[in-house]
Amino acid sequence: METEVSHDDNDVLPAANLVWAAKPDMNIRAAYSYTLARPRFRELAPFLYYDYIRRRDISGNPNLVTTHIHNADLRWEWFPSEDEVFAVSAFYKQFVDPIEQVIANVNADATFQNADGGNILGAEVEARTTLGRITPVLDKFRVGTNLSVMRSRVQIGDDAMSQLLTSRNRALYGQSPFVVNFNLGWANPKIADINVLYNVIGARIVDVGISGLPDIYEKPVHRVDVVASRMMRKDLRLKLAVSNVLNQKVTLDQGDITVNSYTPGVAFSLGLDWAP
Repeated sequence: METEVSHDDNDVLPAANLVWAAKPDMNIRAAYSYTLARPRFRELAPFLYYDYIRRRDISGNPNLVTTHIHNADLRWEWFPSEDEVFAVSAFYKQFVDPIEQVIANVNADATFQNADGGNILGAEVEARTTLGRITPVLDKFRVGTNLSVMRSRVQIGDDAMSQLLTSRNRALYGQSPFVVNFNLGWANPKIADINVLYNVIGARIVDVGISGLPDIYEKPVHRVDVVASRMMRKDLRLKLAVSNVLNQKVTLDQGDITVNSYTPGVAFSLGLDWAP
């Protein structure tokens, strides 16, 4: 039996970006955009498929509608030199019909549905500089970081499925309360360009609970990647990458119960980039 799912979206997506050059090396930016997020195939597909990691069935929902998003942000940025930046920004997002992954039954099978709405209010600090500012001995080292903190809230509808949701005052599905990125780089054209990258995100909902079952959260995981590259000649670069060096365990908790945990492993890659 065939089931046809047809979506016809006709959207106008305006955007505006204003920049005030307060000084030659300093800008203040204000921006607004109206964007959308269409349902993915697996979210729409009207059939079951098996999740081998979680050992459960997941079903699509052909009644999903497109998510529409209002985005606004205000940013101050300072460029002390060509390779340096310091910036602080505040942002707000308003979601209409955000898509969430919802537990469908006591077996933790899952499906998807639209919430009525949601919003995110947050701030971000970004910095990129060289350690040569401290002493000339460290002028080959550079550091960069950005820290984002956010508060999100979902708006639940009054339909029958929404009334089954356990938590009606919670964060948006998939939204962490903070994100931290940090990188330390060392560059010497005669030897190599080496970068150490660190990332961690706050606990986030990966399944929305129903009928008294708690929401399932993914706990924070600290990730470190190392990337080294060297120019073999002007058109050929050798690159070595080690991903997920710490190999920390990914853990999903539902209340006081761990429903799944696994270690994703460490990945190694070696390649040549040719740019004739």
